[in-house]
Amino acid sequence: MKFNFSMKKSITTLLVAALFILPACGNTNTASQPSASSKKAVNIGITFSPSTLNPLSPVGLASSYVTGLMFLPLVDIDEDLTYKPMLADSIETTDNTTFTIKLNEKAKWTDGTPVTSDDVIFTLKLMANPKVASVYAYTFGILEGLDDSGYLQEGKTDISGVKKVDEHTLELKTKAPTTLNIFKDTIGRYLLTVPQAALKDIAPENINKSEFMQKPTVTNGPFKLVEYNRDHFVQMDANKDYFKGAPKLEQLNFKVLQGTAISTQLQSGEIDMNIPSVGVIPIEDYEKVKGMEGISTVDGPAIASQFMYINEKSVPDAKQRQAISYALNRELIVNKLLKGNGEVVDGFFTSYSPYVDTNVKPVAFDPEKAKSLLQESGWDTGKTLNLSVLSGDSTLENAANIMAENLKSVGINVKIQMADLATLIDKLVKMEYDLGILTVSLTPINPLPDVAYFLQEGNPNGYHNVEIDKLITLLKSETDEAKIKGYYSELQKIVAQDVPMPSIYSTKALGAINNRVTVAKPKDFGMFINVNEWDVK
Repeated sequence: MKFNFSMKKSITTLLVAALFILPACGNTNTASQPSASSKKAVNIGITFSPSTLNPLSPVGLASSYVTGLMFLPLVDIDEDLTYKPMLADSIETTDNTTFTIKLNEKAKWTDGTPVTSDDVIFTLKLMANPKVASVYAYTFGILEGLDDSGYLQEGKTDISGVKKVDEHTLELKTKAPTTLNIFKDTIGRYLLTVPQAALKDIAPENINKSEFMQKPTVTNGPFKLVEYNRDHFVQMDANKDYFKGAPKLEQLNFKVLQGTAISTQLQSGEIDMNIPSVGVIPIEDYEKVKGMEGISTVDGPAIASQFMYINEKSVPDAKQRQAISYALNRELIVNKLLKGNGEVVDGFFTSYSPYVDTNVKPVAFDPEKAKSLLQESGWDTGKTLNLSVLSGDSTLENAANIMAENLKSVGINVKIQMADLATLIDKLVKMEYDLGILTVSLTPINPLPDVAYFLQEGNPNGYHNVEIDKLITLLKSETDEAKIKGYYSELQKIVAQDVPMPSIYSTKALGAINNRVTVAKPKDFGMFINVNEWDVK
C-alpha cells in the first residue's frame, strides 16, 4: 500500500496529541460525579478525559473505549494479539485483496431494528467524506475507490471497492494485496458502524455537530449512554437487548481522576478498577496498590516507548548517534526510576511485538565506547545540544535529567528545554530541535505506517537510507507473514547501526481491580470484549 507522508505527519501529530488531550482536572465535587445508585455497577478510573463520543472520530484512547461500548467495531484485538468477533462474525479472504465480512445476524440497534450491510456501507461513506473528516479516514486508504487519505474523490458518491452481497454480508476490495491481520487491524478495528436510519437526513457537513453525536440515542453495543460530563464522568446503563447477551451489570461508570487519586479511590472503593494506559497509576504508587487488601493487580505488557528524536542537521554522523545511544544508561532508568516496572528498549519494537528480532540486542551502557566514537567522528566538545522534553510528566523529566548527565559525562553538552505537547510536536515536525524525547506507541500487528513515517522521506529526523526504502517497499506489498518478519528483522539491524532515533525504555502500565468484580481484567487490548459477562459479588 502507498502512504501519503504529509498526511501521515498530520495524522501522527493528531493521534499523539489525542493520547494526552484533556488530562483529568481532579475535581472531586460530588455534584459532578454520577449520582449514588443501588444498581449493580462497576466504576472505572481513567486519567484522560473522553473528549468526544463521536464514533466516526473518537479522539484518544478514552474516547475510543467508551464509544466502542456503544458502537461495536467489526472485530477487536485481544491481549494475545488475536482478533475476536464483535459486530462481524467473520472476516475472510482467499486472495488477500477481496475481504468478505459477515455480520452477526442477531445484531440490532437499541430501537429494535437490525444492523445491516447498508448501515456499514453508510458509515464507510461518511468516514470517506472530507466534510466529515474522520480522524481514522487514513486507515481506510487501502480500499479501492478511496485516495491515500481515505477520502472519496470529489463528485463520487460510491466507493468502488465496497459491494453489498446481502443484508448481512459485504465485500471490501483493497487496492493492493494485504494481510488479513492488517485488514482486521485497520478497517476491522476502526469502523464503528452508525445507524443509517437515524443519520441519513443529516448533511455530512453537519454530522459531527449534530445532536446525535453529542448524545447518541440509537446504538448497538452492550451499554447505552445515560449522562456524559466530558471532564468528569461517563455514566452508562446496560443494553438489556444486547445481541451477544444482556450484561450482568446494570451500570458501568467512568470517573476522570488525577493519577494520584487512582490509588486513593481504589483503596476507598470509590472506583473498582482502572484501564492501565488510560487510568494511569503513577509508578511511585505501584507498591502501595499492589499491597492493598482486596485488590488484584496485573502488570501490563510494554507497549509505549520513550524515543529520542535526533535531528540529523545537528548530529549528522552515525558514529555520533551511536555514541549517544552508548552513553544512555537505560538499565539505571528502568531499575531505579521505574523500579523495574518497564524494560530496556533499543529500537521500534518492544518485547510485546510479534516482529521484534531478539537477536538484535539493545546497546549496552558503555561510556568509553561513546567517547571513542565521538573522538573518531570529530565531535565538537564545545557544542551544546538542546534536549526538548515534554513537561508535566515527572517520570519523563527525571529520565531526561539522567540522560542529560549521561551525555555530559562523555562530552556532549546538553541543555534541557521543557515544552508542552503542542510546542514539542511543532518543534519535531518542523525539525526545529536538536534532540527531543516523546512517547511513541506502535500498533503491534500493523506497525508499517508508523515505521515508514519515522524512516522514510518526510520523517522528523532528516534520516534517509536506500536499503530501508527498499525494505519498506517490500513490506507494503508482502502478504507472507514469514517474509514480513524477515524484512522487519533486516530493518532492525540497519536501524541499530544508523541510530536514527534510539528508544530508551518502555513502561509496563499497572492494572488494578477490586476482587468484588468477576470476569473482568484491566488490560489495554480487549478489555471490554466480554464486558457483558462482567459481574460483582
